[in-house]
Amino acid sequence: MPSIQFGGVVSGLNTQSIVDALVAAEKQPLTALQTQEANLTAQKSSYTTVGTAMDDLIAKIKAFTVTSAGASRSATSTNSSILTATASTSAAVATYQVSVDRLATATRAGSTAAIGAAVTGSVNTSLTLAKANLAAPITVGNMALTVDGTTVQVAVGDPTTATLQDVMDSLSSALQAQLQATDPGSTVSATIVGGKLQLAIGGNTAAHDISFGDVGDTSNLATAMGLKTQGVTATQNATITSAAYLDPTITSLNLPGNITAGQISAIVDGTIVHYTVGDPTTTTLDQMMAGFGKAISDQLAAGGANKGADAAATMTVGAVGNRLQLAMSGATLTHSLSFGSASDTSNALGMLGIANSSVTNASDPTLTGTTNLGVTRMLGPLDGAGLTGLTSTTTGVLTINGTDIAYDTTIDSLATITSRINNSNAGVIASVDRTNDEVLLTRKDTGALAMDITDTSGTLGAALKLAPGTTNAQTIGSTSQVTVDGRSVVSTSNTVTSAIDGVTMNLASQSTVGQTETITVGVDSTAVTTALTNLISSFNHLGDVLDSATATTPGTSGGNAGAASPLAGDPTAMTMFLSLRDTFFQTIGSGTLNSMGSLGLNTGAVGAAVGTTNRLMLDQNKLAAALNSDPNAVANLLDKSTGPLGSLLTQLQGYEDPSNKNAYIQAHVAGLTSEVTDTQHREADQQTIIDNYTTMIEAQYTAMETTLAMLQSQSQQIAAQLGYTTSSTGSGLGNSSSSSSSSSSSTGG
Repeated sequence: MPSIQFGGVVSGLNTQSIVDALVAAEKQPLTALQTQEANLTAQKSSYTTVGTAMDDLIAKIKAFTVTSAGASRSATSTNSSILTATASTSAAVATYQVSVDRLATATRAGSTAAIGAAVTGSVNTSLTLAKANLAAPITVGNMALTVDGTTVQVAVGDPTTATLQDVMDSLSSALQAQLQATDPGSTVSATIVGGKLQLAIGGNTAAHDISFGDVGDTSNLATAMGLKTQGVTATQNATITSAAYLDPTITSLNLPGNITAGQISAIVDGTIVHYTVGDPTTTTLDQMMAGFGKAISDQLAAGGANKGADAAATMTVGAVGNRLQLAMSGATLTHSLSFGSASDTSNALGMLGIANSSVTNASDPTLTGTTNLGVTRMLGPLDGAGLTGLTSTTTGVLTINGTDIAYDTTIDSLATITSRINNSNAGVIASVDRTNDEVLLTRKDTGALAMDITDTSGTLGAALKLAPGTTNAQTIGSTSQVTVDGRSVVSTSNTVTSAIDGVTMNLASQSTVGQTETITVGVDSTAVTTALTNLISSFNHLGDVLDSATATTPGTSGGNAGAASPLAGDPTAMTMFLSLRDTFFQTIGSGTLNSMGSLGLNTGAVGAAVGTTNRLMLDQNKLAAALNSDPNAVANLLDKSTGPLGSLLTQLQGYEDPSNKNAYIQAHVAGLTSEVTDTQHREADQQTIIDNYTTMIEAQYTAMETTLAMLQSQSQQIAAQLGYTTSSTGSGLGNSSSSSSSSSSSTGG
């Protein structure tokens, strides 16, 4: 029996490809819906783009006013250094002859003199020891004074109440009393000479031994005043000068700035002389002046590179009239002097106003500093600012034009006070003239108005030398005056609005006597041209957007298919620009200037190529001619209430108006939005159908494969029972099989 071979129960088909083909056929309605949605969305986007272009044009028309266009006026002056002018729409087109007779000025109040305490170079013995600012402050206690072996005590009181004069009196009295014990005619006087204490003893009939200080002293008086080393032995009618300077330290003086320690220089007859300024917290001005003067005197006596020795010449340095003064005397030769060198390390010469000063071949010259030594200090409490006549207070009030400026002299600085005035409602600007050491108040407004300055409490106004309560310190301001075509007009400021209707003149300087300037008021053609050009540009942009949204491209025979833009089927969109253009060009009233075309608006040159005249252009020369011939007619034509712009705006707002759902753009966008939403719902329903169909088809083919597999298994079982072996050479039932017989032989005979 021949063998049977089965090809298996697998179908051998590309089941997935069959399923995909069936599902793709089922998707055709969904694809159509998706194409429809894309087209609707493109239309909606195009309407939105058109609406945006319309919004821009609508905004420009709304902003297009008579002021910004047809009625604009310009005003020019023949001499802007004298005055400039601007004109409003109410100004008449005309020319005017103007002279500026007087400028308006503001009232100014200035200090009647320098406000800082002058540095005199002398010692103020009336100051308490605590305020004397000595290099070595004198302490309370007793100092031993020994005369001819007998010791007496000199008492120093509380430094906050005892003055330098008190100490000098106590010292001279004690010395005189002890001398008179053995020498009754003796007298002692205590004075300050060159910044040092000088005890002049007279009336002696005998010589005396005098010394100061003892190891048991409880006050440092002997050391602080420089007396410890200044005693005399066997001397009759002695003059004893202390070794210490008793004037204030450099740091404590109200100088223009802080003097630093270091080297300063003078060039004496070609030879550089150096002097070292000591620590300003312990060095006094007298000490520095004496040392610098001696250094120069020594060089004069020694002779310089360009001059011989002049032994009798001396240089005295002192403070005269609040300025540093260097005075040479006794010279037998002429001398050259200059001050400052590149190697200097102290700023003292600059602070004292003699940097770069010089004199050449002069006989006994005197050089005076260029700046005040004593000036008010801008920073730090007012109590230490160097103001004379200031009452220390924590509740002072300076009233300016009815506005109270409160201050505290123990806290507030002059800089703080000026800032407080400037930020108040006093209506003035406060500043400090550092060169002349004066305060200046200037009214913010011009005109002949005085300032009212009062020391409501305290004495700050008086200390600033502003003459509170009077106008002695004030220069009253003035009004301005102009002459226009022979008519004089006065104004409180330099901005004059009442001389020519609609014209504002800004005065810069006074005219030369007999000189007039011409102000010409005309139409501002630049403003009109700019405004109209911008409007036309926006109008043309809307045309470009509409053309792009409605464009069509025809197909070619045997070639590409035609194409159409999203709004190609909308007749309103296709004719909208021409309709708007007709409105723009409509005729209003009669006369020669009765349409935008009469102002130079056109669609291009006659005979221009097709497609090149569908946009608006502006003939600026024609517009300028219209403005010059009849500016009022131009203004009337460009006015939204009387010209075509109003009609154009109404037409545009019928197309595009976010507040009106029935407007053309809003209605179309809303309708398309609804259609897109409906289409998306239909797409979702169709997708559900496709998903269900796909599931069904896949289930059917899965079942088929399962059935085939089962039949293949059964066929194998049957073949086995019949004694066949099967060999699958295909893919299951229906396939050819080859079989081989199992050896079944019949033996005959």
